[in-house]
Amino acid sequence: MRKIIHYILIYIVFCLVQFSFGKYTNICGIFPNFILILIVYLGLSKGTMEAQLMGFLFGLTWDIFSTDISGTRAIMFTIIGHFLGRLNKKLDRDKIYTQFVIVFLVSIVYWLGVSFIYCISYCIIHGSGNYNFTFFTLSGATKIFATVLVAPAVFYVLNYALKEA
Repeated sequence: MRKIIHYILIYIVFCLVQFSFGKYTNICGIFPNFILILIVYLGLSKGTMEAQLMGFLFGLTWDIFSTDISGTRAIMFTIIGHFLGRLNKKLDRDKIYTQFVIVFLVSIVYWLGVSFIYCISYCIIHGSGNYNFTFFTLSGATKIFATVLVAPAVFYVLNYALKEA
């Protein structure tokens, strides 16, 4: 029961940070993807089930709050949670180098996956291949950089917050 309460509190805190504070504390529209960092942390420390479940719940929540294509983030976060959960015994999540590299690679996969889904849906809806892929690449690169920079601090806080869970 205590573990469930920890996860509910983490869910509420990360929803508030990502969806509420991001509007007011961003710099030129750039705000780190704290949810992605949490999913990476859960995958590397807790395993597949926790990372997948939280990834799906966060993705579903983000899709509900946004006007984007429904299900995009739920799919991407669930897939990322699954694969990182499979790697949890093979990587040392406590090393800062590992955190930087994994968050960087996962952020690239996330932004390319979301951009690819948008591109495919745009081509299907509009019936043409004239889609500007550059916006997602430039925007994604700055968000990836911000996400990677704050990842070690978030890992440190999560190590303390989820120590008992």
